[in-house]
Amino acid sequence: MSAFIEPLRMVLLADGSDWGRLLREQLAALGNPSALITAPSWEAASALFDDHPQGLLLTTPRFQPAPERCSLPVVLLLDEEPREPPLGACDWLVRDGFCADMLRRCLRHVREQVQLKLSLQRLAEQDPLTGIANRQGFQALLAARLAESGGRGLALGHLDLDNFHHANDALGHRAGDRLILQVVARLQAQLAPGDQLARLGSDEFALLIDTRRDPQRAERLAERLTEALSEPYLVDGESLLLGCSLGIAHARAGAGADPLMWHAHIAMQQAKSAQGCTFHIFDERINRSARSLADLEGELRHALRRDELELHYQPRLSLASGRIVGLEALVRWQHAERGLLGPDQFIPLAEQSGLIVPLGYWVMARALRDMQWLRGRGLPAMHMAVNLSFRQFQDSQLLSTLQRLIADRGVEARWLEFELTETAVMRRREPVQQTMHGLAQLGVRFSLDDFGTGFSSFVHLNSLPITLLKIDKSFVADMGKHGENHQLVRAMINLAHNLGLEVVAEGVEDSDQLALLRRYGCDQVQGYLISPPLPLAELVRFLMQSERQALLAEQS
Repeated sequence: MSAFIEPLRMVLLADGSDWGRLLREQLAALGNPSALITAPSWEAASALFDDHPQGLLLTTPRFQPAPERCSLPVVLLLDEEPREPPLGACDWLVRDGFCADMLRRCLRHVREQVQLKLSLQRLAEQDPLTGIANRQGFQALLAARLAESGGRGLALGHLDLDNFHHANDALGHRAGDRLILQVVARLQAQLAPGDQLARLGSDEFALLIDTRRDPQRAERLAERLTEALSEPYLVDGESLLLGCSLGIAHARAGAGADPLMWHAHIAMQQAKSAQGCTFHIFDERINRSARSLADLEGELRHALRRDELELHYQPRLSLASGRIVGLEALVRWQHAERGLLGPDQFIPLAEQSGLIVPLGYWVMARALRDMQWLRGRGLPAMHMAVNLSFRQFQDSQLLSTLQRLIADRGVEARWLEFELTETAVMRRREPVQQTMHGLAQLGVRFSLDDFGTGFSSFVHLNSLPITLLKIDKSFVADMGKHGENHQLVRAMINLAHNLGLEVVAEGVEDSDQLALLRRYGCDQVQGYLISPPLPLAELVRFLMQSERQALLAEQS
């Protein structure tokens, strides 16, 4: 018997017995006279293929079902050769001259068409690099497994590689592909036969976990998976560590695929709050928290449109002159129900959602407007410091937008200062350096915020257009508690001066701290001892009073 005939279950729909007799005679000549099943209609025959998709429908035109009702390949049985290929059929047989060779060729053609269709479907649902299911294939697989189990005995894992893109950028895409293959091999080594793995994106994976025999198996598997992925990877002679975040959600009876995938995604985002390779199990409290964050994100979008944000300004004092020489712009949100919100209550959300980019531009525009307004009140020029997010560095419109804002306000760019954190400066060094030098050419200057809390390379810092280092307030606060911290702060100041940088000490709250910083040669100070952050109207009164006091001190 020919190999291409065996897997096909053939159903005949025809008037009378002539076609049945002819087909059985030729099938007998091919070695399989029992391969044909006769049915009165497609409705009666369709149930035969619920568990056997490899089938073939042979039918006369009268019984041919509509294409949307039949997924099987169709061979039309005709009395004479058609003038044009029949619609809805992959081939046809003609009564005159019908023989075994004609049937063999038809069945071979049908088999090739079926295999081609299956191959195309497999390619559409398979990740070409790893061979595992892609997002489309996994969604179909998940829906089928949930329908089969009734939503019981399954757990879904959503895995994200936290810093894969950095490794991909540093080593190149081919090395990144080899890294992904190592990740997949480690995941597959931990899975059991009832589990399934899929690649949802470049660095995202889904795991379908069989928990029918052991409801706690998903948690234990999550521990093993995160341990396996935390081990170093070797790519092109380089040893790499990848963080990962794994969210686990258990299926519930009657719930569909979409809620389950959303729950696993929420749990994965919760795992991202910790560093390293971590996992988190979804529960309803996290879901309520996620909904609350989503609501707050929507409110923040509206706040940007409705101008519900405002800037407060914290002055910086020069210890040499006793004058206010700079201001730091700090954003606040006047929330209708929660009152005045500080940046710690919404900036992390803005970073995560991408709203930090339009929010950052709003801060720049408002700070430049207020700079212009202060100069119009006769106050001396002061540096205006604005915090710049790393995400804004990645915006291709940063340079052109800033040029336009500066031109619109008619202020001198040299009075604008961007504050960057050590972490932002050290990430993706070359792009950051290019952007900083482009901004510096406009006249903008830079300060390094929270100095001492990150991981700066001093050689790298020395190559960037940084003017000031801001000592983190935690070091200033500890000066009064531990004697050795005095020397640490003094060393930071000396180091900055050796690099040709000015030093600003943050968080100065008492006169003892001020006296020590003055003795150590600190250039500027900022903190509640000088002034808390002030709205614009109060800031003007403070600056005018400070200017009068400085003038009186000079005259005495």
